[in-house]
Amino acid sequence: MTLVDHGPLTGWDSLVVLLVEGTDPPGREPPDWVRNWVHGSGAALEVARGAGPGAALPGAALHRHRAVLVHRPDVASPPHRLVAAVQEYDADRPVVDAAVSAAKVCHGRLRILHAVPRSFGERSVGLAEAVDRGRRLVSTIGAAEEPGVPVGRDLVRAWPHEILDETLEADLLVVGGPRPNGPAELGLTALTAVVHAPCSVLVVPRAA
Repeated sequence: MTLVDHGPLTGWDSLVVLLVEGTDPPGREPPDWVRNWVHGSGAALEVARGAGPGAALPGAALHRHRAVLVHRPDVASPPHRLVAAVQEYDADRPVVDAAVSAAKVCHGRLRILHAVPRSFGERSVGLAEAVDRGRRLVSTIGAAEEPGVPVGRDLVRAWPHEILDETLEADLLVVGGPRPNGPAELGLTALTAVVHAPCSVLVVPRAA
């Protein structure tokens, strides 16, 4: 892992950029938008290279003060379509904050997305409550939006990991990583994202 620069990631000690091999063109250096994003603060920007995100991510960075960008160079750079996948209000506020910050630097638009699991059938007890909770989540999380960043908010019926295919329509997906007081392991949604998402993925430390 190579120290490259320092930059503006409030609340993080460092951002690790994982350059995924086996993509076309191959990832060799962090893109300019990442360097611009981290320019001017005390967080370290590091580079890790690996054969694939599934194997390299745990060794690269799962830490309470470190974020990881799985960079796929064969997608748009800078990212103009950003999606923040959220599950819980307090835990995922850092996810939205990071997505808004990146969208501002990239002059992109942001979509905040929450999935209500399919385990709730159409007549299931608790479905209405889960939908109402999801609507409140996407409508209020990140309410203090950054001027100049268009923000859309969507609630979908799907397992969270099912939204991470080519229909996602994103250049950068932002997801929450491990909780700071829990094991350094990715949940199903984040793990599916770093391995299978058709775009770059930013894994952000979640709040306690």
